[in-house]
Amino acid sequence: MKDLFFEGLIENDTEKLLRVPKSDIHVHSTKGCRREWLEERLNVDLPKPPPKFDGLWGMQGWFTSTIKPYCSGAEGIIVRWEGSFAEAGRNNITRLAMNFGVTEIELVGGMETFVPMIEGFHKKYCPDTVFEPEITYVAACDVQMETDRMDEYLSSGYFRSIDVCGGEDIKPVEDFIPLYRKAEQYRLIKRMHVGESGSAEDVRRAVEILGLDEVHHGIGAASSKEVMRFLADNKIQLNVCPSSNVMLGYAKSYKEYPIRTLYENGVKVTINTDDLLLFDSSIENEYLLLYNAGALGLEELNDIRMQGLCSLP
Repeated sequence: MKDLFFEGLIENDTEKLLRVPKSDIHVHSTKGCRREWLEERLNVDLPKPPPKFDGLWGMQGWFTSTIKPYCSGAEGIIVRWEGSFAEAGRNNITRLAMNFGVTEIELVGGMETFVPMIEGFHKKYCPDTVFEPEITYVAACDVQMETDRMDEYLSSGYFRSIDVCGGEDIKPVEDFIPLYRKAEQYRLIKRMHVGESGSAEDVRRAVEILGLDEVHHGIGAASSKEVMRFLADNKIQLNVCPSSNVMLGYAKSYKEYPIRTLYENGVKVTINTDDLLLFDSSIENEYLLLYNAGALGLEELNDIRMQGLCSLP
């Protein structure tokens, strides 16, 4: 498959790249489907995203005003979940980690309804994919209240990891300690959105204080040799999302994307989509964008592709 991967990149051949096993382990479940899939399913023409968003809040505002009206409520969430699994099957995503918010789970009827539904999509579209459900909390949540009810979601053993997302400047990282201590009791992989808009020191503090195993984004670490050495020494993986970071303005361009700096300093990285529905770039295209921009070479990109597959739990 290595040769096929190289051919796909050199020839700019999407069909070849689609056949290559890949991982996508930073996926927001309600935004993980292709726009074209959703258009066909809903029989509507959806607006295309702009080349750039005005940061995270600009992206959220665009989604709420232009896409969500076509697929809101429980039914809208369910169809977008289904599309995320359809994309995993289409793109030969061998390992898929997808996050789900507790509010969404409750909206569709709680865990008793949620788990069979999600497993049905998994079986229908990508039965051979190693699927790792991730429970996620927004940074603005009531941490103690959510900690007190975590057993309701975690006692089944369904979730494999935990994440906090939705803005790095909402609360001090220390506020989330109760969530992560509870997650440790259930042996979850501990992840957090940090170092997307924040600094290298933000990344290190989150890892140290919360005991993170991996970081979603983390590109801010590239500005500090010391922090990159810390991440490399402690084998902390960064699950980066190039199109997301470029379109939100957290990275200048694909050519200047800091993945090479991280890679050359020994930091483990994986390449992911984040919000395919919003950034309009599926996983094979993320590799193509970086290759065509000269950000990384063939061997380096293949090493990163294999990192996502070799870190299977």
